Amino acid sequence: MLVSPATAQDADSVKIGVVAAQTGAFVSAGNTIGAGVTLATKEINDAGGIKIGDKTYKFDLQNRDDRTDVNVAIAAGRELVEDIAVSALYGTETHDYSVSMTKITGPAKVLQFTGNSSLGAILTDEAVAPGGPLHYTFQTEPPEFQRSGSTARGVLKLLGKEIGQPLKNAVVFVADDATGQYLSEHYVKALEAAGQHVDLIKYPPNTTDFTPLLTRAKGLNPDTVHFWYNGDVTLIAFPQAVQLNVAKGYFLFGVDSGVWAERKLVSTAPVTLSCVPMCWGAPPTPEAKSYFDRYFATGAVKGVQSSVSLLYYDYVHWYAKAMEAAGTTDPDKVVAQLEKMKYQGVVSKVPLYFDKRHRVTFATEVCLVEPNTSDQFECAVEEPPAEPPAGDTAG
Repeated sequence: MLVSPATAQDADSVKIGVVAAQTGAFVSAGNTIGAGVTLATKEINDAGGIKIGDKTYKFDLQNRDDRTDVNVAIAAGRELVEDIAVSALYGTETHDYSVSMTKITGPAKVLQFTGNSSLGAILTDEAVAPGGPLHYTFQTEPPEFQRSGSTARGVLKLLGKEIGQPLKNAVVFVADDATGQYLSEHYVKALEAAGQHVDLIKYPPNTTDFTPLLTRAKGLNPDTVHFWYNGDVTLIAFPQAVQLNVAKGYFLFGVDSGVWAERKLVSTAPVTLSCVPMCWGAPPTPEAKSYFDRYFATGAVKGVQSSVSLLYYDYVHWYAKAMEAAGTTDPDKVVAQLEKMKYQGVVSKVPLYFDKRHRVTFATEVCLVEPNTSDQFECAVEEPPAEPPAGDTAG
């Protein structure tokens, strides 16, 4: 039996949960979710908790490892919602897992905060309306056409300047799974809108030898090769591409400049890196630098996608503020408050707000690595396009 989160709280706590990969193939992104939520929870509790009327609550956080397995993720979600009776759930790092999770959180009136743009395909006006199946679901990163658009703009600008000639031909490398298929669809359209001819090459999940596919890519005579989306896999494929001299320049999605510098990686070819959403190795604002200092001080891993934590950290603080402003933990009233309020988070220079489809908007940071260096970067923060390119449904 489902227990309503509005009545399931202990006398002095609000229970929240995280479902994310602490082990498995996508741990580099998954471990950041728990770390970011844990830091936000500690900061809120240490500051006195959540004040609602004459009562004060503390967050009671429950972390669960989905082991990068959708069945484990669903089982963990059911436990947190049905047995633990959390009021809010954060995660997961994997796009199709997050969509599956909404089938658990929605009927139970549990707020779900997920940094996966694939939710945009199902977050319709009707679905998020009161009584709709996704009324309690919030997407904590921009619509994919915006993230892809700002990323493509930054990559082409920086690589074009470094290579010193117009860029025309691109190859996009991506894992042939649900997440890769969704993300590459939008990114290809963003590149095409910027005047690129694009060839898409999909590789089977768990590939380690990319030589045959990269040889095929080289035969297409690309100016640039764009590796999406798993940073750990990218760092396996990319050195093979450089060794084969596949392209004039490269883009590595989700690989932080901080990882590049700490691992003393070097490339003879120009390389651009994007962080989701900003680089801990090159934080663009004082607030971001302070956040990453606090984040790593907790013992969090300095990984390729540590900045993914910002797709979750801000939204714990925002949730607490929404409950205080609503004067209740009731999920319907808290959702109504989230829909109309703004929150100044670390992830954006301007206040965050959810649009009518429960999505946010903010910029993306892209960095160029100077060839033959491991610590020389030129970074740019690119604002997202207001409208999708031709052929992109913005779903």
